[in-house]
Amino acid sequence: SVPDIENDLPEIYQIMNRSYLETSHEECATALKNLQALSCWPKEFDGMHRDLARLKDSTSQLIGRFANSAEKATRAKYGDGSLSRYGANLEVPREQKIEVGVLKAISGFYIINSEKSAVRYDNEQNLLNELVNAVKRGAPGTLESFFIQEWEPASTDAEKMRVVIDQIASLTDPGAIALHKKLR
Repeated sequence: SVPDIENDLPEIYQIMNRSYLETSHEECATALKNLQALSCWPKEFDGMHRDLARLKDSTSQLIGRFANSAEKATRAKYGDGSLSRYGANLEVPREQKIEVGVLKAISGFYIINSEKSAVRYDNEQNLLNELVNAVKRGAPGTLESFFIQEWEPASTDAEKMRVVIDQIASLTDPGAIALHKKLR
C-alpha cells in the first residue's frame, strides 16, 4: 500500500528543510500536490511485478520531467546555441527543486530514517569497520594490485589508511560482503 503522505507531511517537511532545501510549508504541500496529480504518481502498491514496473515507469517519467524543465530553463537563459563545457550553468526552476526535495524527504522519512533501516545501517557500519581492520591488518597481501602500488610508497599510517579506505570504497556491496567473509 501507499503511505498516507499528507498525514506525515509535517515530519517530511522538517526533513526536507533540515537536509535538502529550505522552503515554506505551503511550497512543500503544493509540490506534493503537484506530484500526486501526475498520471505516473503511484496510487497503490502491492509489491507485485505490475506495480514494480509502474514504479520504474514513474521514476523514468519523473527524471524526464525534471530534466526537461531544467533544459527549458537553461535554454531560456542561455539561448539555443551550444551549451558545452563552460558555455552555461544548469538552471533548475525552483518548483522542480522543491519537488525533488519533497521526493528526497519522502525517501528519508519512509526508508532512510526508518527503524528497519537504522538496524541495517548499523550492521553495514560494523561490517565496514571490521573490513577496514582486516584489510589493514593483512596489507599489502589483502590489497588488489592497483592498491598495492599505492601502498608501497605510503610512509605514514594516515597514507596507508587512505589506501585501505580507497580499496574498500571501490568495492560494490556484494564485493565488500565477500571480502569480509574471506578475511574473517
